Amino acid sequence: MLNQLIDKIKKDKKNWAKFQDPFKHMKRTFDNFLVNNLLLVSGLVMVFSGLVLQLGFHMGGPDEHQVSAQGVQFQSMQYEQLREIDTNKMVCGYNYPGWSTIHKYVIVFFSLLMIYHTYIHWKWYKGVITKHLIGKNRQVIILSVLFLLVAVTGLVPWFIDLSGGTGIFRMLFIEIHDKITFVLIGFLILHFVKRAKWFVTTYTKLKR
Repeated sequence: MLNQLIDKIKKDKKNWAKFQDPFKHMKRTFDNFLVNNLLLVSGLVMVFSGLVLQLGFHMGGPDEHQVSAQGVQFQSMQYEQLREIDTNKMVCGYNYPGWSTIHKYVIVFFSLLMIYHTYIHWKWYKGVITKHLIGKNRQVIILSVLFLLVAVTGLVPWFIDLSGGTGIFRMLFIEIHDKITFVLIGFLILHFVKRAKWFVTTYTKLKR
């Protein structure tokens, strides 16, 4: 009797495991699909707001000769003054502070998603490094490094502004951030194009 009960429990565990595996797999697929779509949408907003700031407000301003000739004066000025930005100018319904706020919040949201995305794919990153597969996955590795550089050079000016730092250092980081961003956009487009089929097939599986 006891042996029969033990066998029944073991059998029930096996059946429960068989039932759980497809469920876990589908849940993991749904989580990946949701995170990737949130990354796509927030990434588009991040890129668009960043381009508006660059093309609509950041263009122009003092050149290197002006900065070096009047270094003391420029160090006491804010970034908006250094760049001669018209903060009241309206682009697509928002002024400079408005677009700057949108861009900052989207960057934070996108960064949190990227941290989670990296966490759930950490085994893949670890395998690429330990198995020396960096060459075969060069595009993803470069994209990851570019994202880190863009994130750091984008967040540092924010912290400089909050801490009351000088505008000249803030401008330096924003200039680097702006230039690297164009390279990152190219890799983001390539990354999405190479995985467009995954979005379609995964949506079809989840719809069933």
